[in-house]
Amino acid sequence: MKLSAALVCSVFTLTSLVNAIPTGVVCPAVIPPTPPVTACTNGTAVYGLQLSNQGGIATLTKAGLDDGWNFGNGGLGYPWCPTSTWLNIVDSIRPWKPLVWGRALGTSTWKAGYSQYLTATATKTYAETDEFLACKPLSITASNWAAAPTWTLFLLTDGTLPTASDETLSTVDAKSCVKTKLYIGPGWTSIGSPI
Repeated sequence: MKLSAALVCSVFTLTSLVNAIPTGVVCPAVIPPTPPVTACTNGTAVYGLQLSNQGGIATLTKAGLDDGWNFGNGGLGYPWCPTSTWLNIVDSIRPWKPLVWGRALGTSTWKAGYSQYLTATATKTYAETDEFLACKPLSITASNWAAAPTWTLFLLTDGTLPTASDETLSTVDAKSCVKTKLYIGPGWTSIGSPI
């Protein structure tokens, strides 16, 4: 059975409207392919790595999340439908704020969308920023690192790189940390063409 582009578009439009109703979520049977969120700072060890979820911690890995993104309500969630996990910023007195994945939308200050940099909008405690800090975790062995490099991710709010470990960086090698930006690639329309 062949579906027309108009029918597919109608299904996605209807689904968007239904998904806006808080009493339930109805998702389409087919979710269009979406790009990963990628570290895009040339010349860094994390260039090309993708946003991932390692036990609730935001990380950069070779194979990241690509099941679709939900940019609703100022959040960044996945998968697109139904969204079950949201990227949240943990409050900290340090300029590097831990990033965690949670079932609830706790951070509604992301400026996110396809074909743009992931940005945290200004709050009472920091200015708008699109910089992130990626650091090697202390718990990974050299052989595991070689097979699958994993970097723990933080929001960087003032551009300062850490010079020593602190309570926020207790699980990472502070000397390994690098600045990066995260780019959300172009998405796809319901008829299979780039957005």
